[in-house]
Amino acid sequence: MNSLYYKYRYYCAAFCSGLILILAYPPFDLGLVAWLALVPFIYSSLKLSPLKAFSAGFIFALPFNLYLNLYLAEALLPHLGFSLGMVAMIALVIYLNLFYGLFAFTASFVARQGIAWFTVLAVPALWLMVEYLRSVGFMAYNVGYLGYSQWNYPALLGIAALYGYWGLPFIMVYFQSILTLLWQKELKIRHALANLSFLLALIFTGCLLPSFFSAVQADQTLNTMLVQGNSSPEEILAGEKEKIGRRYMDLTRKALELNPGVALVVWPETVVDLDFREQIRHFHLLTIAENGFEKPLLYGARTRHPGQLLNTILLYEPEARKIPMYHKHRLVPFVEFFPAEQYLNRILQLEMLLGRYSPGTQLTTFELDSIRLAGVICFESYFGDHTRLFAREGAEHLFVLANLNWFGTTIGLEQHAQVGAIRAAEMGIGLTQVANSGITISFDYLGRELFRTGKQVVDTVVVSLPLANRQTLYRLWGDYFPAFWAFFLVTGFISICYKRIAEKFSSKSFD
Repeated sequence: MNSLYYKYRYYCAAFCSGLILILAYPPFDLGLVAWLALVPFIYSSLKLSPLKAFSAGFIFALPFNLYLNLYLAEALLPHLGFSLGMVAMIALVIYLNLFYGLFAFTASFVARQGIAWFTVLAVPALWLMVEYLRSVGFMAYNVGYLGYSQWNYPALLGIAALYGYWGLPFIMVYFQSILTLLWQKELKIRHALANLSFLLALIFTGCLLPSFFSAVQADQTLNTMLVQGNSSPEEILAGEKEKIGRRYMDLTRKALELNPGVALVVWPETVVDLDFREQIRHFHLLTIAENGFEKPLLYGARTRHPGQLLNTILLYEPEARKIPMYHKHRLVPFVEFFPAEQYLNRILQLEMLLGRYSPGTQLTTFELDSIRLAGVICFESYFGDHTRLFAREGAEHLFVLANLNWFGTTIGLEQHAQVGAIRAAEMGIGLTQVANSGITISFDYLGRELFRTGKQVVDTVVVSLPLANRQTLYRLWGDYFPAFWAFFLVTGFISICYKRIAEKFSSKSFD
């Protein structure tokens, strides 16, 4: 029994680390747990050989990724069928686990070089690189990132304003890397103190420096109505967009009777279908002469263009001749976009077609009475490198239009909503998510939650959204932080290889 424990103790430690990390996410939201949960996993990674460490990384991620992505089963199993849905779930978890295996593999390799000062910095840099790799390409999928567990600690979100989201996981893993090497007794006390000093400098700079950028338009607000109609997936798949559109119109008109001073109405993602192949025009119930809609409306629609299907945000303004539009750039892999969607659909032969959307290419902001607003669509809120561009263009508030009814009342709704806190802090502007089935939620420019609605309920929220905003370094410079640590790793590895080669030739010359 003892020999069996001795053989598998590192794998057990990695698995337990993944289990504990779950507590940092909804519905528990014990974000402080994430500052310690990785220690057993990092310890195991540094102790095992690279190949065994890869297995430990896979084992660590198994409970963690299963838990955080189980909400997808709510959509995959009913609409793809049990067998295909299970295959898709398993494939996704395996794909995500490979990244953590890659982290453990490279961390083990670094540890074997015997350079403690490099290892303690390389471990958080490697974690950062692995998360960054997950965020690029058409397979980008950022759900469950470590730093998102800190959404409800506004005091820490200044870190995102300075370094972008990437500063959060780096600092969290750096702290645990120091603890791990101290536990292993491989880091001398003076080196540990030097690293702790650097860590504290990163934290305090991130928390304090953004406060020196003063807020602008601190007193201005936008009186807004957010409509959560709670249309079902069955209605959407049955093509009942006309029925859904009429429901949203009825909800809006009734709410406006009680709140006539509203300056902007916002509906969520793909409320209606619009065909632009012959003529570009708004949803017809907004423009019929005898019953025209008299308020500006920001709304989501599925729009058909010649040779393209797009996920779109439109701004309706009474009497306006132009129709400003934004088309979704970051599409959900396989579901909205796949490079060879015709072959995918031919193979699967489902009732619903997958991967047919085209990505948008232009960045659009909307002008409303001298206020500049912007909107992104659902999945795009996971990508800070995209949302920050709207703030750079002068947007004073960002709306996230979403339809999350595919996921029922699962934690997928909390995960999606809470990412908004990070995005708001990064950009330095307020962010409001308007979701068909909830959670409709808003954050100020510091990432502080202002309100939220329930799930799977019909709701109409009238709120004066603050337009206070501030400049942030991330808005200006983008992903400079991961670029710096990538440079650190590359130069470190080159230096190590050069040193090994030099030692090898030196020993041969001596012989």
